[in-house]
Amino acid sequence: MFWGKKAPSVHDKTRAVGLDLTATRLRGVALSDWKTRALHLDPPAENLALSVALDRRTPEVGRAGTGICRKIPHAVCANFLPHLAQSREWRYGRCVATADAALEWTFSKARGPILAESEASVLALPTYLSPAQVGRVVAATAKVKLPLKGTTIGALAVVADRATAVLNGQPVAPELPFPDWIVPLHATATGPGAVVLVDADEYALSAAVLAVERTVVRLVAVANWPRLAVKMWKERLLDAVADRCVRLCRRDPRDSAEAEQGLYDQLDEALDRIRTGQRVGLVVRTDRWFQDVIHQPDEFEAYCSVLSRSAAEAVREFLAGVPLPQPPRGLWLTHEAGRLPGLARALHLHSSEGTSVEVLPPNAIAQAAAALVPRWLVGALPRVHLDSVLELPPVLQESAAEKARKGRG
Repeated sequence: MFWGKKAPSVHDKTRAVGLDLTATRLRGVALSDWKTRALHLDPPAENLALSVALDRRTPEVGRAGTGICRKIPHAVCANFLPHLAQSREWRYGRCVATADAALEWTFSKARGPILAESEASVLALPTYLSPAQVGRVVAATAKVKLPLKGTTIGALAVVADRATAVLNGQPVAPELPFPDWIVPLHATATGPGAVVLVDADEYALSAAVLAVERTVVRLVAVANWPRLAVKMWKERLLDAVADRCVRLCRRDPRDSAEAEQGLYDQLDEALDRIRTGQRVGLVVRTDRWFQDVIHQPDEFEAYCSVLSRSAAEAVREFLAGVPLPQPPRGLWLTHEAGRLPGLARALHLHSSEGTSVEVLPPNAIAQAAAALVPRWLVGALPRVHLDSVLELPPVLQESAAEKARKGRG
């Protein structure tokens, strides 16, 4: 061993890292001039689940928590992000967890993959966090020495990142493959307009209205519906699949903790397959019996029809109370919201004819956060949490102004 030589770094640290935090997971991307790459925050998985297993000597974040959440749910600390700066505790045996401690454990686990890529990162946060809770998030990153340069609301960052598409009347780059049952009616209007971003996590279904102007993006209004959180959709699917299993073989997987956990573990992959129009085969297994349960996409939509209709109606009523001069230019769903069965279709049916409905790629918010890193490094953005206004880069402002002059000419 040659102690005088430093081991070469696998990556140069010129990349900017964007982090996207929700009540469900932490996701990150490394961005450079030539490519974007998702980070593996819980190797080999990219997402780090905000779920902490308390049934071991040292609390463990990620798959350890989701892997027992149906088997021994009382030993899991989950959906803790909305409880930052509150007195709630999760207890199992001698282990006691608070939301602040759980978040610190989360960032501690993600620290290695992040530092391997960059010494500068930006964190995107949900709209429902209060200023005091945002302060607790920043404090948690400081405790584990994450190289955080700024924080922003994720909706604000992603709409600003795609402001050119809105100002020029162009479609955004949607998630691929695009499902054939959503027909985006791309608006031909150019210039300033409004965009609605719909997101979903373990805490709530959320919607944010943002105004895209020629120089800035402004957050106009937000709404959150905890009764329509992702966990409600998964509970509905678990019950529906279990009922199907009872009809097929007269056995209920909910009677076995192992079978219910195994069924739950398959739901994320099933939602991704349904999202692309593929049929899903779920395997229910115990030590005494097993059953294959096949589902088509329209069956998953039927199971969740009450939730999707309620969500579409909630968003419609929310938008009706927001004073906009014209209907939103676009209604964008995050990847997590877009894969909820029937949601995108229901929102499309309830949207204005001039509103395009599109599903963003999984890394959209994290990539938008990474794009803000250079601006914070040179002092072009204020050293505060961006929760209401985000100024567009000068190059975008000049492009918008030039297009406006050509339109008048």
